[in-house]
Amino acid sequence: MSDAAAALSTDAALKNAELAAMREGALAAARYHLPFGRQVWRGRQGAWQGAGAGSSIDFQDHRDYIPGDDPRHIHWAAYARTGQLTMKLYRAEVSPLVDVMVDVSGSMTFTAAKAARLDALAAFCVASADRAGAPSRVHSVSGSMIRSVPAESARAGRIGRFSTAGRDAAARDAAGLPGPLPWRAGALKVFVSDLLFPGDPAPLLAGMSAGGGLALVFAPALESEAEAPGRGNMELTDCETGGTRRQRIDDALAARYRDAYARHFALWREAARRRDVLLVRVPCEGALVDALGGEPRANGAVELTG
Repeated sequence: MSDAAAALSTDAALKNAELAAMREGALAAARYHLPFGRQVWRGRQGAWQGAGAGSSIDFQDHRDYIPGDDPRHIHWAAYARTGQLTMKLYRAEVSPLVDVMVDVSGSMTFTAAKAARLDALAAFCVASADRAGAPSRVHSVSGSMIRSVPAESARAGRIGRFSTAGRDAAARDAAGLPGPLPWRAGALKVFVSDLLFPGDPAPLLAGMSAGGGLALVFAPALESEAEAPGRGNMELTDCETGGTRRQRIDDALAARYRDAYARHFALWREAARRRDVLLVRVPCEGALVDALGGEPRANGAVELTG
């Protein structure tokens, strides 16, 4: 095959993968949406309930009067009873901000299945935000490097990848963990990552939970990565740096690998629980809509679309 034909074949394969990711994301968003209903939001006019002093017919709660408050919303009946000035609090229809950070490090793009799930999850998040009228912002992340991704690219299943050199540099700094991420205060914050980073998860999760809002991790998972790749003498490749090593794998080493893998995710789950971050694993096998109907739905990471 000529170089030109090979390039055309590669382009066609990429286009098909992008269309498949966009289709999967849209189908999933037709059945499920991001968990907007888990809390009261403050934001611009939109589709989800928020809180504030306003002019709705029915008020839901009250608070003490603060100088400068609009006197039209003073609860005069309560003042007549108690002598204390209070403000009526109403429900307002608001849209939350949605921030999506997508890990594009080597382990996320090393296999076609996980790369496809990455793109489909990003497309789902943006499609879900679109349906809710919520403004979304998307970034791709690798180590300390962060790149803004146009929402239309994420919507179309085209998350920008870093160059191999960029991934190598990112893998060498901070043990491959993402640096500080540009989360907006009060946003619904979604991090899409397989979490296969060495090191302490606390700084990353603390950054997500800071500033209020709701923090959520979608962790794509392959069944095959929970087990050693086989037995015997093997040449293993580091998917982050491209480095290789020869390793003999026997049953004892495979058992230690299996235990270490389980402990790694137990550590992440406990760290997420401590920081009130919702963490769910999303299988890379099968259709995205089916994968979201498992652990993500059971744990409230997605909600049924009404």
